[in-house]
Amino acid sequence: MVRWFICAGLATILCTSCDVLDIKGMFVPTSDMVNTRFEESMELAEGKPIAHIEAEESYQIYVCADTHIDDAYNNLREFTTLMRNNPEAPFGIVLGDCIDRRNVLPRYLEGIEHVAESQPYNTPIFSVLGNHDLFFSGWENFIELIGPSVYWFEVEHSSGRDLYITLDSASGTLGKQQMEWLEEFLNTERAKYRHCIVLKHTNLFYPDNSQNTSGNMPLEESAVIFEMFSKHNVTLCLQGHDHTREDLTFGGVRYTIVGTIREEAEQPEFLVISVSDSGIEYEWNYL
Repeated sequence: MVRWFICAGLATILCTSCDVLDIKGMFVPTSDMVNTRFEESMELAEGKPIAHIEAEESYQIYVCADTHIDDAYNNLREFTTLMRNNPEAPFGIVLGDCIDRRNVLPRYLEGIEHVAESQPYNTPIFSVLGNHDLFFSGWENFIELIGPSVYWFEVEHSSGRDLYITLDSASGTLGKQQMEWLEEFLNTERAKYRHCIVLKHTNLFYPDNSQNTSGNMPLEESAVIFEMFSKHNVTLCLQGHDHTREDLTFGGVRYTIVGTIREEAEQPEFLVISVSDSGIEYEWNYL
């Protein structure tokens, strides 16, 4: 009787949650491993920055996280509209977990597309790969519809250039190849830029294994990254994943977790960062 009840319960979960729960992803690493995604991203980027953006010496960045798009994208659309009404914002960032279930990445793209009637500026948005974006072999859709998971872009201004590096932490690790590439890239490129800002999804500080293979970073790996970022004078590391805000400085590097703007959030928030010669300043906003 007990065995039948357990089996029946599991069958119910499998039948009723097939669009939401990636059963395979609950027990084994997400279907596409980080080293494979890194190699495919490097091949797609061809060793070049994916964008070159021109801005004033002082500019603003609009940042949100964990949109978890299902059917509705009202909060995401409101975020993009606010950003695209600001002439001082040359781009925006979504820090991963763009979608909440399979086959809805096109809905996310609808949420960030330019709406000329309400958005005077066609400001680009850069998307970070999150663990939910990998469910149901989601990497194939992500790389086809959005692009690489590891990439960098430049912002040129009157004082020089700023460097933005996007990392793939969606499996809860950067992996050996990405770590080696990151160290070499910072060694050769960091000194050419005023500020260096790193974008990633999972959090370096909290060893949260509640999501199994898509949990936060292992402390041992985080320790190596902390040392690397301090050594190369990384200005800021932006993260999401935990749906709660955190802002701290460690080893001379500022680490910030941005809360969620998903539709179900009680207080959806986003961050506006002012970047200038004097450093960075924050303004937290709510939808």
